[in-house]
Amino acid sequence: MKQQGFFFEIKDVVTQFVTAFNDVTINRYNKLREPQEKIKVTYVYAPKQRVMYDIINKNQHITLPVIAVNISGIARDESRVFNKILGSYYSTSIDHSLYLPQPVPINISIDMSIMTKYQTDMDKILSNFVPFTDPYIVISWKTPPELLPTTPEIRTEVMWSGNIGMKYPYDLQASTPARVVANTNFTIKSWLFKPIPTEEPSNIFKITSNFVPVSGFEINYE
Repeated sequence: MKQQGFFFEIKDVVTQFVTAFNDVTINRYNKLREPQEKIKVTYVYAPKQRVMYDIINKNQHITLPVIAVNISGIARDESRVFNKILGSYYSTSIDHSLYLPQPVPINISIDMSIMTKYQTDMDKILSNFVPFTDPYIVISWKTPPELLPTTPEIRTEVMWSGNIGMKYPYDLQASTPARVVANTNFTIKSWLFKPIPTEEPSNIFKITSNFVPVSGFEINYE
């Protein structure tokens, strides 16, 4: 517990997640279904309730459509915990290697809320990401350079829940603008790395062995 192991893993994978979705654009169509206007969807990292508060109470400086994401929970992934593994070794030269403790597999739960003024905008946004996240997408990030100078690539699955809850306004006042809200969630299968122990284990050196293959052998029990 005295050693601090903080390598920005959660921030890095959430940033990668946001980057993967932060290029959503929608078209506005005329009666002939011809595109007339292209709009880039605003993407924010904040709970849906905070975004709604800003739209209502802060002179509506956030305009629709908007997508809000936030972390809703983090849990250890038992399906990726096989046994008590000490870790692994990475060779840096012929006579030297680096020891990397076994990281902890975690699932990061992400809530995503989509808010639009028009149903057509909502349909377009859903069509933008649903076909590509069925059943998951893969994001790429690096092993913390504080642990390994070579920083091997890590490929992390982002699992979509497959469910989208729709919410429509029913009781509206005359001054309340109509909004369509869709809620869904994702799970990022990530890792949390442990600090390298102060006293590193000894290197594993090469052991030369000679084996002579034979076609068969007999055992005499007499």
